[in-house]
Amino acid sequence: MRWKVKEWAGDSYRGTRAGALRAYIYRSLSWPDFYGGGGAAYEVRYCGRAIALLGFGGKGATVKVLAAAGGFPEIGELDLAELALWVSKLREAGSGAG
Repeated sequence: MRWKVKEWAGDSYRGTRAGALRAYIYRSLSWPDFYGGGGAAYEVRYCGRAIALLGFGGKGATVKVLAAAGGFPEIGELDLAELALWVSKLREAGSGAG
């Protein structure tokens, strides 16, 4: 796996991995059935398609793999979990800075 994730625009992240894989993680409010927990929700996009949702409410993260992810076998559930961990760490670091 070995993703590297960095914040690249206000509350959005870019993840890269060897082999030129690049995923973008955007803050999202457009998934009301997933967002209902009251925490932050993010959409993972790869090759221009939403492939997963990340939810952060309380401790930990929830990863919901979308059907579009099936078209991209190079990014599996473990990759998405790693991206969620990165975003969680970066969000915590950002909130502790102020």
